[in-house]
Amino acid sequence: MIELDVKKLTSCNSDWETNQYTLLSITKEWQSNFRKNKLYPHLNQSVELQQKLQDILHENLESKWWLEREIRPKKINNHYVAYEKAQQVSNQLDQLLSFVRWALQINRPIMEEGLIIKDFIEESITIKPVSEEPNYLGKGYFSLEDKKKLVVNIYSYDLKWEWCGDEPKNTLKIQLIKSIPQMGIKDSIEDLMQDFLTNSQPLYKPMAYIFSGEFDLNFPYEDTICPIAGEKLLKILMS
Repeated sequence: MIELDVKKLTSCNSDWETNQYTLLSITKEWQSNFRKNKLYPHLNQSVELQQKLQDILHENLESKWWLEREIRPKKINNHYVAYEKAQQVSNQLDQLLSFVRWALQINRPIMEEGLIIKDFIEESITIKPVSEEPNYLGKGYFSLEDKKKLVVNIYSYDLKWEWCGDEPKNTLKIQLIKSIPQMGIKDSIEDLMQDFLTNSQPLYKPMAYIFSGEFDLNFPYEDTICPIAGEKLLKILMS
């Protein structure tokens, strides 16, 4: 898998032809995975790339406007003088802006293709709380079926926040606790979770959720279903 380094791709001293080849290779890999319904981690990378490129475009457009005012030829002793160094910087900015606009156009349809799949699956997932207990310090459990492997997975979750630049960002850390073959489940999944909460976990009266949904087996569990379920749970916990 090719690693994406946005800072390197948008360096003013870059080889823009090489950068185009690199970005095309990366986005082609993302698109190939999306068409196999494998969304993660590539969808997050595509969304992040689009945001960073938009920020770079905005910041450098402002720099370009300022620089153009500064490098206008000035009349000295009846001669117009242009500043060569400033003109070189302006040319470099033009190349950067051209590359960023091109990259945005390349990435946008691929990102949107992944987001359409994500929205479809997210709308298909239903979440049911097992109990009405208040959230225990952002920690709890949820169950999610892996239809291909015919198991019910039980996960713990831990709601945390971390700094993303200058802004705090909430994240959900999940960990697989146990996998139970569907053939071994005698009662409902609700009863299974109630038994788990009563007998098999250390938290006191934690929140727990049951995920359900009818998914085509062409949607990979690890690369698509489970990450989307985690994101949907995060939205509920933050609401």
